[in-house]
Amino acid sequence: MVRATACGVIMARKTNTQAKKRTKPKASEAAQRFMKLVSYFSYQQGPRPQTKGLTNFTFFAGAGFSKSWDPKAPIGSELFKLKSDVIEQVADVGALARMFGLNAFDEITPDQLRQIVYQIDMYERYPDVRSRYVDEQNLRMFRGALRAAVMDRYEKITNLNYFDTAMSKFPLTSPTRQQQDILSFFRHLHSRIDGSQGPAEGVRTHFITTNYDFVVETILDNIVAPDDSLFLYTYRGFTPKQIINEPNMVPVHEHWLVQHLLKINGGFEILRRGEDYVLDYSMRPSEAVMSEPPILMLASREQDYSDPYFKTVFPKVVRLMRDTTVLVIVGYSLPQDDALIRFFLRQFAEEPEDGRGKVIFYIGPGTDQEKRTVLEEVFPSMAREKAPRLITYNDGFDAFAAECLPLADPNFN
Repeated sequence: MVRATACGVIMARKTNTQAKKRTKPKASEAAQRFMKLVSYFSYQQGPRPQTKGLTNFTFFAGAGFSKSWDPKAPIGSELFKLKSDVIEQVADVGALARMFGLNAFDEITPDQLRQIVYQIDMYERYPDVRSRYVDEQNLRMFRGALRAAVMDRYEKITNLNYFDTAMSKFPLTSPTRQQQDILSFFRHLHSRIDGSQGPAEGVRTHFITTNYDFVVETILDNIVAPDDSLFLYTYRGFTPKQIINEPNMVPVHEHWLVQHLLKINGGFEILRRGEDYVLDYSMRPSEAVMSEPPILMLASREQDYSDPYFKTVFPKVVRLMRDTTVLVIVGYSLPQDDALIRFFLRQFAEEPEDGRGKVIFYIGPGTDQEKRTVLEEVFPSMAREKAPRLITYNDGFDAFAAECLPLADPNFN
């Protein structure tokens, strides 16, 4: 699946540099500022290059990020409108009606799903309150059915980009113009880091996401060469024992070679087997998903993050946020009731002094004032101390990437 020969690459990893040339839109102030930061923190070329060290650029990706890549990708509560037929494989209509108030002919609404997940969480947490015919086993079956239903719902809205074992790649045939722009954008960032002359230096990109899908993996796997793999360079916050039914080739990453991909809400590919976790990006039938469900944090009236996965990944998110200099928030509205996400963001600059020299780019629909109001709630020092510095962009990430490309230094492509 993954070729171990890629482990010996220098920091300027092999890249696929093919890109179609075309007229690009005029760059906004946000795009200009971003590319100036990329240039400033990049490793330097020439006879007397100035040493810069490693600088973390972290992309905090919400549903809008996937929407920029795939216009059909679900946003908001769209993913959580479920059919009850999957759950009916666990219990008959009468039992579902008594337990959860479900009707066989009705769709499960996002609010109903929150209540169902909350009820299951309470039954698991407090066995004494379980009803007569509820036990550990059928609770697991119910939870597996819900996760299978969410995965099935995603597939009905748009298609997951499953890993192609024959190619040893996440396939990407006939990418759209927007996808080409996004690939070129990250390919350029990927080229702004080097370790061939000693300690690694330059721009290093990381991802924190609330999304379950494989969009980030597809991007990262297609900016390296066809015979290379993102799995050699990507740390998930935990170490999977297997990746797509193959042993993990890199159980311990080297600091100078690694980027983070941390999924706060779990992912369709993350499976728990005993005490271990595996990454399975293959297409599985619904029955297999139900019997071995992915780790997903579903919407609930009170989120339960007691699974060991979250206890492992959350500290990594906090550490990465604190080690980040440039934070790019993409496609996330940051509602007031999403306290956990706001907590994670606050780690970027917990105190006014922490925010000095740090920059936030907030990308997505809306106005400058709306974005500023939201982030000033997260970072009270932003209004008083102007730290961290905020730069807004009121359009999709695909448009932002397209505006950045004409400003990219051709010496690094």
